Amino acid sequence: MADSSHTLLNPSDTIQLEGIGPVLLKKSQRARYLRVRVDPKNGVTVIQPIQVSDSHRNRFLEEKKAWIAQALQRQKEARKRLTVFTGDPTYHTRNHTLELSPHPKNTLRASVSKQKIQVWYPAGADVTDIRIQEFVRRAIREAWRIEAKYFLPARVAELARRFGFQYNQLSVKNAKTRWGSCSGKNNINLNLQLMRLPDRLIDYIILHELNHTRHKHHQKLFWDSLEQILPGARKLDKELNQYHLECW
Repeated sequence: MADSSHTLLNPSDTIQLEGIGPVLLKKSQRARYLRVRVDPKNGVTVIQPIQVSDSHRNRFLEEKKAWIAQALQRQKEARKRLTVFTGDPTYHTRNHTLELSPHPKNTLRASVSKQKIQVWYPAGADVTDIRIQEFVRRAIREAWRIEAKYFLPARVAELARRFGFQYNQLSVKNAKTRWGSCSGKNNINLNLQLMRLPDRLIDYIILHELNHTRHKHHQKLFWDSLEQILPGARKLDKELNQYHLECW
């Protein structure tokens, strides 16, 4: 069983930027420069080196207002693609069910057991808070890791055996840019997030990468050979475009 906890940020961990709204504040002993980032999961975050004064940070944010506003607008559409986990409807992975429960502590806690992803959050907190939602996603990814350990190696081996492919090693990582890849040495790399895809798309990605053990390109020969073992491969490739690695 995996068990993890995290303290929910207090209001003192945020600052208000006029015209923008709340900005998460992270003071760092390792950072050398002030940085600001915007993403659909965490909103606006400023990284402040401990040697930088608050007044200098505030001037920095004022100078960055226009850029922040533009980035927030771009991220508005991205946020619409994020699933909001509230417990209703119930969310299921391949083998696990997500349960969300309030508790009397100012902490976030998660436990992943054989069939359940249990997340506790502070009573009175808004479960749709982006910090709670990201913590829920972390718990879900832990369940995917458990499931992937047993499912993906067996599935790759089965499809390779069925269609006569030879590959070297298999690795599964939570990558940010690719669903899968095949190295020049025929090592297969798969994204952990395959575990949230329909089985037909999981098989498509696996066979796509296995086919790269024979054809190190995406030219006509590659697609013709893939269509022979997986009719409709090009349609499945287009269907995959409906899924986003960074937003789920």
